[in-house]
Amino acid sequence: MAQSEPNGLFAMVELNYQGVFNRNPFSYTGGVKTIFNDVDFSSMTYSEFVTFCERFMHEEYGVISVYVDHIGVGVDGWHDDEDNDDDEHESCIDGENEDNIDELRNVAFEFNEDVVHMNRTSNDPFLSKLCVDDEDANNIVDDDNGREVEVNIQAHSIFNELLHWKKQKPILGMRFKGPGQVKSMLCNYAVANGYQLCFEKNDRTRLLVRCSKGACTFRLWASWMSDEESFQIKSLKADHNCARNFKFGSLVTYAWIGSHYTKEIVESQKISVRKLRLKVMAKFGIQVSMGQCRRAKKYALKLVEGNLVEHYGKLWSYGHEILRTNPGSTVKLDMEDGPDGKKYFSKFYCCFQGVKQGWIEGCRRVIGLDGCFLKGVCKGELLCAIGRDANDKIYPIAWAVVNVENKQNWKWFLELLIDDLHLNLGNGFSLMSDQHKGLIEAVKELLPYVEHRQCARHICQNLQKRFTGAIYHTLFWRASKATTEHAFKVVMKEIETLNPEAHQYLMEKDPKTWSRAFFQTGRCCDVVENGFSESFNAVIVDARKKPIITMLEEIRLYMMDRIYNMKLKGQQCGNHICPEIRDKVNLLKKAQRHYQVLPSGLNQFEVRGAIDAYEVDLERKTCSCRLWQLNGYGCAHSVASISFLNRDVEAYVDNMFSTTTFRKAYNYRIAPTNNSDMWPETNYTPPLPPINRRMPGRPTTKRKKSTTENTGTHRVSKAGKKIRCSICKEIGHNKATCPQRRPKKLNVKKQKKQKVCVNQNAGQGSTSEPQQHEEVEMTPIEMDTTQNDMQVAPTDVESSSAGDFIQYVQFTPPRSYEGDEGVMGEEADVVEEAVVVEQVVQDEEAEEEVAPVNQVQQVCVRPISDILKRIRRRKSERILKLKLGKTIGGVDDPGNSKGKALVID
Repeated sequence: MAQSEPNGLFAMVELNYQGVFNRNPFSYTGGVKTIFNDVDFSSMTYSEFVTFCERFMHEEYGVISVYVDHIGVGVDGWHDDEDNDDDEHESCIDGENEDNIDELRNVAFEFNEDVVHMNRTSNDPFLSKLCVDDEDANNIVDDDNGREVEVNIQAHSIFNELLHWKKQKPILGMRFKGPGQVKSMLCNYAVANGYQLCFEKNDRTRLLVRCSKGACTFRLWASWMSDEESFQIKSLKADHNCARNFKFGSLVTYAWIGSHYTKEIVESQKISVRKLRLKVMAKFGIQVSMGQCRRAKKYALKLVEGNLVEHYGKLWSYGHEILRTNPGSTVKLDMEDGPDGKKYFSKFYCCFQGVKQGWIEGCRRVIGLDGCFLKGVCKGELLCAIGRDANDKIYPIAWAVVNVENKQNWKWFLELLIDDLHLNLGNGFSLMSDQHKGLIEAVKELLPYVEHRQCARHICQNLQKRFTGAIYHTLFWRASKATTEHAFKVVMKEIETLNPEAHQYLMEKDPKTWSRAFFQTGRCCDVVENGFSESFNAVIVDARKKPIITMLEEIRLYMMDRIYNMKLKGQQCGNHICPEIRDKVNLLKKAQRHYQVLPSGLNQFEVRGAIDAYEVDLERKTCSCRLWQLNGYGCAHSVASISFLNRDVEAYVDNMFSTTTFRKAYNYRIAPTNNSDMWPETNYTPPLPPINRRMPGRPTTKRKKSTTENTGTHRVSKAGKKIRCSICKEIGHNKATCPQRRPKKLNVKKQKKQKVCVNQNAGQGSTSEPQQHEEVEMTPIEMDTTQNDMQVAPTDVESSSAGDFIQYVQFTPPRSYEGDEGVMGEEADVVEEAVVVEQVVQDEEAEEEVAPVNQVQQVCVRPISDILKRIRRRKSERILKLKLGKTIGGVDDPGNSKGKALVID
């Protein structure tokens, strides 16, 4: 309800939101209702109205959809009269005063870019989803007067590939590109609705599809049209009267899975088969095998690789588009002849004119060189040259895509870079890189006078691989960051005392390339690491997974956006020096408290610390510690001297760190380019994708971290740690591979021990005294027990002599035990062991002490393994031989007829 007032239009607004629309009848239910009283819309500006609506925007998507319900007017009537209202509105505007119209044109409308304003049109996805069916929407067109009228279109529509897979369904008369497109649509239709379809006739000219349920009436017939190149559904019974089942069997193929996940597989080629299977289950609710997912990955990659031919073929057009929009830029494309005589891609170099001029006018004379692998379907490496601006941030200069990182490609890259940046022979410039041999050799040949610094982090990692210990890490960084030659020698003396080999290893790496003590001054850069090149590689890690032109375009767009944002940042900065340098100077101001300043002249001072003293000259901007000459913004000694005179420290900072220099670096721009279909045509031979070269090992996405870097886990990494053997105490192996390890024991099954009794009176005549028995343990050995009585006769002894003897010992077989008190049973167990031990004694004295043959001695029978061990250990003139005996002859046993004999020869 609205009431008219003299000064405005006040209304009571009933606002409904967070609800849903109903189709039949058209209504709005649910949600939240809010009433606003006395809202003056007449005096409300557009920005105020937007602010009013933003209070009710969608929390998840930030979308505002405004629908006005006209009270007293039906939805259908209002919809029909909408065009008439628009005409009346136009006529009202025509009748307005021209002055009022000019005022409306001059109104500056403000809006929030984060909010999406949706108009009520027929293309509104929200209305199309809830109010109008897709089939009905296709039958609505405009007449000559602009009205929407429904016409009767024959069922000859063309299949829309962009339609969501759940909404795809067969329609009589629908036309397709071929039978493959029909089958793909039917697979989506079956998976979305749970139908079991069977392709009875499936070839290049016809397609007959039925439901696999016998009683179902679904049937589809499609074939080629006679008057055009279209595959059409000519007969269709779309009704299903069968139960739904979401187990599709062979209907869901690896090609169908690969077509749905092509983008995900290409962007993340490291996706595991198991993870892909879970994605299919989550999206479609169907179970697929691991083999299907594995073949789906290969299918998707093959589809993309087929498009790479066209992708690489557009490199000539892409390069000419850059030269057209950015005159003065350098773009080079190099090809190589393959074994089949065709032209294959080799190298591509790009350096924009705006970037070149910005580096020459506003960046320090230090360039970082580095290479990184491409992670996507395009194989190769990306070489880049990175500078540093006045605010100590990265400034990408040039980049190139090559097949492999070697001396030849680095030399080609440096030749183009020297021409673009006018480096000549390298006088007054510094390069920072890793220890790649090809790069080092190329720099020596092309830039003999350049200062080539090596990344200290790489040298430290190689040092710790050979010499472990935290002390080496600490001493190396002290030597690397020492600013004077004397301080460097002191640290290296400590390393030599600790380990002369470590000292020799570092001296072979040429300290002039990794220690500040030998760096040239005037570069305004004292860094010893190539971190700014690694930072750029991390920024483009996602771009490196994409095809070559897409990757190059993302780098170009990143640079174009970065230059624009940095230019705005430079315009907003009103101080003399850049923010990052100001923060470093503030840290030096805090460190000056530890020094005492002693003036020697107007601009000369002696700055003394607790154990050191340095000479500072403010006129020449030098300090005997050399740090001021290296970094360009000062050291604690120079800041203390400047503060002693109550002067501004920022006035002594080098102009290379001024905001004026920063603005010069970003004073130029990278011009935009057109879409790919508008690139200029060329007559050059299009290059083919490079021949894949299989690199050793499993490719990785992230840079491998050293043992000293934090891996993000809760345990200390053992990578690189040397193993010490617990047996020989040597380094390099463990006890499992130790050469001094004893041979493994034979895996002999442990046999059950059996208790036997030894008859000490065996062999003697029977007496009235009871026999004495002694319990011993022995291991049973298989033998022939077919005879009740077994006697063992002495065997031949090798090289027997007159002093040899034979000793017979007869045992009484043990009897079974009942209970724990050792009561003898009635039946005796059969002894299953006969051991013949041949003993040769050459001592003549031992012969006299030999007992008679019929004398029995007490013998303790041990397991065979124990006897073998004793034989190995015994080192004397006696020779003990162990043999397993069988029944040879009988021996009289008057005391026990069932006894068995153990003969010792």
